[in-house]
Amino acid sequence: MDQDFKCIVYIFCLAKEGLSKLRFDIVTHVNYAFAIPTKEGHVLPLDNPELAKAVIAKAHASGAKVCISLGGWSYEDIPLEATFREGTNTPEKISTLAEEITAMAEDFGFDGVDVDWEYPRTGDGSKEQYEAFLSLLHEKLKPKGMLLTAAVLAGLDSRNEPVRSAAEAQDRPSFDKLDWINLMTYDCDGPQHSTYGFAENCVKYWVEDRGFAPAKLNLGLPFYGRPFPGAYCDLLKADPEALEKDMVVLNGREVWYNGRDTLRRKVALAKEYGLGGVMVWEISEDSEEEDKSLLTVLGQAIAEV
Repeated sequence: MDQDFKCIVYIFCLAKEGLSKLRFDIVTHVNYAFAIPTKEGHVLPLDNPELAKAVIAKAHASGAKVCISLGGWSYEDIPLEATFREGTNTPEKISTLAEEITAMAEDFGFDGVDVDWEYPRTGDGSKEQYEAFLSLLHEKLKPKGMLLTAAVLAGLDSRNEPVRSAAEAQDRPSFDKLDWINLMTYDCDGPQHSTYGFAENCVKYWVEDRGFAPAKLNLGLPFYGRPFPGAYCDLLKADPEALEKDMVVLNGREVWYNGRDTLRRKVALAKEYGLGGVMVWEISEDSEEEDKSLLTVLGQAIAEV
């Protein structure tokens, strides 16, 4: 296994099967999703704290690290973009939010914080709030030897055009404070949502067009298909040969995802460009059968020279 190439997986706090699918011969980092911000600049109590403790214990026993991920797309079916914007609209709220998420990370024994603000934008003040929040988090976490990372927009839309207002809001001033960023290179590529070509274009956009250091970028990979619901483990039940495909028919409709060949090609792409590693959403959606597991595919691809 390439010891310098990261394999980061998210585990959703309400996913019952996630813990058993974490294999630390392959996984180097886990992001526990999610801690939820409020419009008042606070953090809600962590959902499923016992799972968080179990994930941390299992990871630390194998020398892996776990971050608490703050945010996500929505909470109780309400998008969190406005919550983040309002929850950081004064210096006092920024300070409180940074203090509370740092305290939560310390109290549970997390190794750092992953910020999943979807998405700060130019023109509405949230770019500046995002930068201020990351800067303060950096000040609080770094003296403690803790990680600070972020999940960010893929950067391109389904036409391979830059998503300007959101992508440019996440720029060098804020990213200089981060250990690395996880590119959400899925959900933006039409019905197929995460083709190899889309991943390649996104990597070129970040590395060649925007000039970001490749080693600070991790390529996002889906363990699910679209349209939803389409967890890979369910697709495998519908089609025992799903590992060898990128599309299966589920309930009379085409569901697109990444099978063996596409995942291997994406790992090779990340290595070709010198990226820091890959990131997965989300581990509970994998198969429990190791010989049909997407995580197994990643481990084999990472180990290849």
